[in-house]
Amino acid sequence: MSAERRPSIRLIAARCAALAVVVLIFTVPLYVWAEASWRPLVARVAAAFVLGITLLQLRRALADRLEDADGSAIDDARGRRKPEPDVPYHFVQLVSDVRAGLRSRQHFEKVLWPRLAALGSRPLVRPPVWPGRGPSLANVRRVIASIEQQR
Repeated sequence: MSAERRPSIRLIAARCAALAVVVLIFTVPLYVWAEASWRPLVARVAAAFVLGITLLQLRRALADRLEDADGSAIDDARGRRKPEPDVPYHFVQLVSDVRAGLRSRQHFEKVLWPRLAALGSRPLVRPPVWPGRGPSLANVRRVIASIEQQR
């Protein structure tokens, strides 16, 4: 959202105050009509409704401001580069499968290793895996190099 269209904190406060007045107008008759044992519940539900809407609006305003702000150097360093628009979607999926296979032993054994084994004309040597994790990137590179040598 652009900066000129973004609501200010004062506008959000005015909206929430108006919401509180409307909720109060509908809650007071219900509060008076309810039994004494139910009155605290009516008041709490009304207050929770107003507070919930207020917090949602404040969160949206904060998210808009953070989105418009420039990222810090840490955010830039952590951010992953988006693939070029001309990179095929299938290649992007393969890259994400390799990354997931390095992080998860189960993903490596169930998804990535069968795909690599199908590419080779001869049986491949399974790389060592870490407990709970997949193999190292260097070991995956060796497997890919052995597949390339077979062809």
